[in-house]
Amino acid sequence: MRYRLPPLNSLRIFEAVMRHGSIRQAAGELCLTPQAVSLQLKQLESHLEQQLFQRSARSLTPTVAAREFYKHVRDGLDRFAEGVDAIAPGPARQQLYLYVSPYFATEFLVPRLGRFTSSVPDIDVRMAIGVELDEFNNKGLEAAIHWSYGAPPEFVETPLIDDLKVLVATPSLLARLPVHAPRDLLKHSVVVPLVSNSLWKDTLKLLGVDERPSQPIMMLHTHAAMMEAVLADLGVGFISYADAVRGVAAGRLVAPFGMDLLKQLPMGHIPRFSLLVRPDRRHSPTLMQFTQWLLEEVCTEQVVGYASKCRPDQLADA
Repeated sequence: MRYRLPPLNSLRIFEAVMRHGSIRQAAGELCLTPQAVSLQLKQLESHLEQQLFQRSARSLTPTVAAREFYKHVRDGLDRFAEGVDAIAPGPARQQLYLYVSPYFATEFLVPRLGRFTSSVPDIDVRMAIGVELDEFNNKGLEAAIHWSYGAPPEFVETPLIDDLKVLVATPSLLARLPVHAPRDLLKHSVVVPLVSNSLWKDTLKLLGVDERPSQPIMMLHTHAAMMEAVLADLGVGFISYADAVRGVAAGRLVAPFGMDLLKQLPMGHIPRFSLLVRPDRRHSPTLMQFTQWLLEEVCTEQVVGYASKCRPDQLADA
C-alpha cells in the first residue's frame, strides 16, 4: 500500500475539533454527537500511536504532536477541496456571497458595486451585513470584509484599508467641558466600538496622558450608532475619517487634537478592514477578480482620503 493513512472521516473530525477548539462545536458542524466525535478522536490516536489532546472535565488542550499534525491535515483537506472544485461543473452564473462590515458596505462598497457587476454581467451577488465572524460562519458564506487588528488564523487575509479614526465631540459638549489639554479628556465619557479594540488606551498614550482612565465608556455595536451617540453629546468618540471630515466641515463636530492624530499610531495599532477568505476558496476565480477590483478601484487613497499603513503599495505612492 502506497498510503498508510487513518480513515479520512477521522481526519475531517480532527480538523474540525482543532479549528473550533471544542468537541461540542465540531460535532454541531459535522451533524454528529459529541460522543461520536470523541470516539473518532480516540481511534485516530490509536492509529497514530500518539496522544493528540490533554483532556479534563472542562477543557481539551492539543498536544505538540496535534498542532504539528493539524498543519498537514488542514493543507491536505484544502488540496482535496481544490481538486473537487477543479473537476466540478461550473454553475451557469458566477456567484459571490459576501459578509461585510456595515460601515465599509455603506461608505465604500455599495456605492461602487455597480462598477464591478457591470464588468461581470453574469454574476449573482449576495451580501449579508454584520460585525461578528460567528454570524459569517453560521451563514456559510465564502468571504468577509471584516474590521479588526488582524485576521483569525483560519482565514486567508488581504488587508484593504486602515479604518483611520478621528477623536471628535460636538461643539456644545466641548463648551460645557472644554478640552484645552490632553488631560481634559479624562473628564469626558468615551464612545468606542464594541468589538475588541485599544483605541482609547492608544490615544491617551499618544497624547502623553499617564493617568489611568476611569470615566464611563460607552461601547456600541456599529459605527452609525457611535456617530449618533457622539452627536447626542454622550461623550467624545472615535469616528471614521470620512464621517469626521463631513461632520467637522458642517460644524457638527470638532476634532480637538486634529484630524490626523491617530495616523501617528504604529501599524498593528490601527484597526483595518480586510478581506477574509476561507482557505479552500482562495483560488476561486470570482473571488480573485473581486479582490483585484477592490484593491484597484475602491480601497485607494483617492477614495478613502488617506494612505493606509496596511497597504505598502499606497505608502510607497504617498
